[in-house]
Amino acid sequence: MSIVVNKGMLLYILLLIFLFAVSVFTKARLPKDLNFILFVIINLLLIVFVGLRGNIDPDYSNYLDVFKTSGGNYHASNGIEVGYYLLNHYLLLWKMPFQTVILIMAIFSIYFKVDFFYRFSPNYGLSIFVYFCSILFLFDFIAIRQAVTLSIFMVSLPYIYERRFWPYCILLLLASLIHITAILLIPFYFILNRKFNKKTLYAIILICAIINLLKFTVPLVEVLLKFIYIPGVSADKLNVYLQETDYAPISIKQLILCFLFVFLNFHKEEKSEMFNILINMFVFGVLIGTIFNELPQFAYRMKWYFFWTESILMVNLIDYIARNNLKLTYFLYTVVLLLYGYTMINFLSQQAHRDKTYFFPYKFFFQQ
Repeated sequence: MSIVVNKGMLLYILLLIFLFAVSVFTKARLPKDLNFILFVIINLLLIVFVGLRGNIDPDYSNYLDVFKTSGGNYHASNGIEVGYYLLNHYLLLWKMPFQTVILIMAIFSIYFKVDFFYRFSPNYGLSIFVYFCSILFLFDFIAIRQAVTLSIFMVSLPYIYERRFWPYCILLLLASLIHITAILLIPFYFILNRKFNKKTLYAIILICAIINLLKFTVPLVEVLLKFIYIPGVSADKLNVYLQETDYAPISIKQLILCFLFVFLNFHKEEKSEMFNILINMFVFGVLIGTIFNELPQFAYRMKWYFFWTESILMVNLIDYIARNNLKLTYFLYTVVLLLYGYTMINFLSQQAHRDKTYFFPYKFFFQQ
């Protein structure tokens, strides 16, 4: 696969450079007011970029079809969660344009993520840069319903270490009205705050690495279906997932990062409750992506509820390696720029190869 490089990529490159420049500035101890101004600018920039885009991604037309057909009463058989359906229904009823749906989803999706990075990352600028290059186009552009549920999940995480189950549960129940997979995150309240010993975590990584490198399919779902009844629409979706034959392994990069993050967890001197949760989440992302590899689509959707933590853990890893050596820090930042920048460009190029109307050039909705 050759990488597409042309003038249509200019806006993406400019955004990438801007966010990287922000990560360099936010590494310094900026005045609180300046930090807040950057926070607002990044939010506005990304919300406009995501929320005012036109038909340049694979799922835009599908969401437009949902909007056009949402004038009647809701039926579960249409396969769309009731919360998302009602959003479309009332906007259509109020004669609002379809782009309003995309913009509202972008506001909820982007703001809560940027706010989470702002509050919990040692360098929120670099975390946003990593997120932009690795995940934003997968979800905030394409899988917008799950992008919003992911943001709600991020908002709910402090309730885990605060031991407040009901606010956590209510948020995820609300999120499930947008994407049903959010309901599967509720049991993690009882797991993510635990402090696992290193042998347990390394054993999980080793077993998952062997399974993925040997491309062994785990028949967990097949076994569970013998004992668990799956109702209606969920059963139909499950049958579709079961028809897939492609193997979807956890990448070597993710396995290596998982090992490094766990190592960091037991060697980093200052650790917060949230840091422990984020480490556990990345490990569970590897575990879930592995044990549900019989359902590639399901495993893919579920693991990204946990793998976004790379955006924060990578910053912690760089800080640990550099040990306050600014030259080494900025060298490692440059490595991140090259690696993640290449990842982003390669992904967009693959999408453009599938369909010449995807991503290049970027178009606002009024340019259609």
